[in-house]
Amino acid sequence: MICLVVGSGSVESDELLRNIAKSSRLLICADGGAFYFQRAGITPNVLIGDFDSIKPVFLKLYKELGVEIIKYPSNKDYTDMELALDYAIVHGASRICIMGAIGSRMDHTMSNIQLLHKLADRGVEGVVVNENNYIYLISESIEIEKKDGYMLSLVPATERVEGITTQGLTYPLKDAVMHIGTGLGISNEFTSEKAVISIKKGRLYAIVSRD
Repeated sequence: MICLVVGSGSVESDELLRNIAKSSRLLICADGGAFYFQRAGITPNVLIGDFDSIKPVFLKLYKELGVEIIKYPSNKDYTDMELALDYAIVHGASRICIMGAIGSRMDHTMSNIQLLHKLADRGVEGVVVNENNYIYLISESIEIEKKDGYMLSLVPATERVEGITTQGLTYPLKDAVMHIGTGLGISNEFTSEKAVISIKKGRLYAIVSRD
């Protein structure tokens, strides 16, 4: 099952949000993400959080619309985004698209991206999406479709990544090793309609991005 989770970071494109929502069976709002759902004219299935970011008018509206509302105390161990992802996992999500995960708060941004590890540990495919980036975490292999005007970068997500092999890129790798803290895999270009990336050990971020 495909799930869309929207947090309170930055979401600039209502069109992108609508397109992802159309292909998702479960729509989850993490607290302040309610603003983006409402702006795009979409009603989520579930609203989760401590509600320190949501406007009272949206909370009232969702209650009236019968949206499932799960409130946590503000003094909690996990972020609203992580709680939303946990809900999605428990309710059968096999792929989760995460929007509103990137914003001006770098601590929240980094934490949200690293939640891809939690999804991978549970066997769930995750992707963090905004208007210029699609961020995946590779544990074994992945196929990524070409997007016009986008580059593909590989960034180590563990101290050492071994056996990196790529196809469909201008600068291919074969059984390569990358160490965290290197820019070796930045700004590659697609040479076919899809790129295939596989690794043997470690984890690797694959980031499809544009300026």
